Amino acid sequence: MKLCLLLICLTLTACSYTHTSLDTRPSTSATTVAGTVVDPDNTDSIRHTDQLKAYPVGRYQDPNDPGVMHEAHTVYRSEQTSRWNLSPNAPTAVPRGPTVAVSDPAAQTTVLSSELEQKIQQQNQLLQATYEQNTRMDEEIKKLQEENNQAHQVITANAGLQQELAARTAELQKIKQREAAEAEARRKKAALPWWKKLWNQFRS
Repeated sequence: MKLCLLLICLTLTACSYTHTSLDTRPSTSATTVAGTVVDPDNTDSIRHTDQLKAYPVGRYQDPNDPGVMHEAHTVYRSEQTSRWNLSPNAPTAVPRGPTVAVSDPAAQTTVLSSELEQKIQQQNQLLQATYEQNTRMDEEIKKLQEENNQAHQVITANAGLQQELAARTAELQKIKQREAAEAEARRKKAALPWWKKLWNQFRS
């Protein structure tokens, strides 16, 4: 009887200890603090900023107006707008108040994607084509200006020749008229009778 009572007391004590230990376990839920500032050193691992590139451009002619020239300047282009970094290159410690969650996705070693490299190559080809086109247009404009100057010189020379020809023609016409008048006078003089010729000599 005593042995049975002892076994019953031990069983009750064990059950009470187990129940108490289960109820008194500490809570493992993490508390977070709202509005925690992100570490600036880890900002690029969370969000990509704008990627700006500078392209120096020399003098070039306006493609819409041949009479306008643009001075050399620098063109700034946004190659990539800001976006969230969904695949950081290294594990990032993101502050969440008292607790810290470690983000360790698969690292990406490529700096530029193939699509971005293709866009950059297309932009470089476009800039090269624009430069070559502007060079050809400058050469054509110079050629047209030279031809215009030559045409102006020819027109000026033709005007001088026409004036000289008009002066020579007028002078020749006067000579012809004078010769015709002299010939008419000689004809009239030859047609006079002998007595009138004698009278004219006597008067002279």
